[in-house]
Amino acid sequence: MTYRVGIVGAGFLTRHSLIPALRDMPGGRLAAVLDPDPQALAMAAPDCPDAFLTTDKDAFFDVVMDAVHVATPNHLHERFTIRALERGLAVVVDKPLAHTVASGRNIVTAGAGAAAPAIVGYMSKHNVYNREARRLVAAGAIGTPQAMVAARLGWRKDDWRSRPAESGLGCLADLGIYPVLTAIDIFGADPVRCQAAAWPVGDPTRTDLYAQATLWFDDRRYLHFETAATFHEQPASAEVASYTVVGDAGIIQVTGAWQMDGTGALQMCDTSGWRPAAALTPVDPYRSQYELLARCAAGEPVPGEVSLERGLRDLEILYVIADTAAARAGAGAVQVSGGAPLAEVR
Repeated sequence: MTYRVGIVGAGFLTRHSLIPALRDMPGGRLAAVLDPDPQALAMAAPDCPDAFLTTDKDAFFDVVMDAVHVATPNHLHERFTIRALERGLAVVVDKPLAHTVASGRNIVTAGAGAAAPAIVGYMSKHNVYNREARRLVAAGAIGTPQAMVAARLGWRKDDWRSRPAESGLGCLADLGIYPVLTAIDIFGADPVRCQAAAWPVGDPTRTDLYAQATLWFDDRRYLHFETAATFHEQPASAEVASYTVVGDAGIIQVTGAWQMDGTGALQMCDTSGWRPAAALTPVDPYRSQYELLARCAAGEPVPGEVSLERGLRDLEILYVIADTAAARAGAGAVQVSGGAPLAEVR
């Protein structure tokens, strides 16, 4: 069976990861690529000679497809996700769900009334090392998890991610989201308190380049993380993607598992000392996303961890971090949809 996917956006993610993922997926086929920039399409063209490449939105949606991957700047997620759902197409919308909470809510509303499934493109959820860390914690391998300390440092160009009107948040939404997602998985709950600092904050012309935060999941369990971006491309070796989970009976350390290639490493310490995890076979996280979407389109329920509703809750948490940092309030309450209503609607 052929699963035909159209991609909105011909940027680095599409060229580096999405096109190869579809090429390697059994039955996967790239049907079309939409981008307003002819140069971006020209760069993608050699890797997808059979796909329809266009700058015309209507022409793109006239192509026979089964699904659409929205891989655009964040402020366009709502527009293309809703249009695809209205056409009865399954959707992967890249993370974060949207550039604002209000836009994210519109996407969730559209998804609730759609016949086709939609998932958030959380590629880190498909990484085998992150999955193994979750499995070990759930199995009690380190006892009860008490703390998680993490860092996600990377780079970005001076592009749309630097502009609040297009990106919403900056480093927090692009890189800092990974520690937050992983901690929610590890602790099995949403955070309830936040302390944060960031730079710059409250600047209408620049998004955040640096942030650090402590998210409390109750009176004892917490995540502390740091995220930052330098400008211009750095060698992959310059990036940092690591976290340590401390339990009352052991420690888990994971490195590299938030990067795009699906690789990583995991080691564990208990009363017998440090040792590497059992051998794991990395998988392409983007191919795994498409395979999941195809199964959901065939009737499998959308997992809660990649649902639009989960994406909205995660976006709300990121904005609590940003707002707490901007207010320099020291601590701010976290309230997410499905619980107490937010005091402020974005």
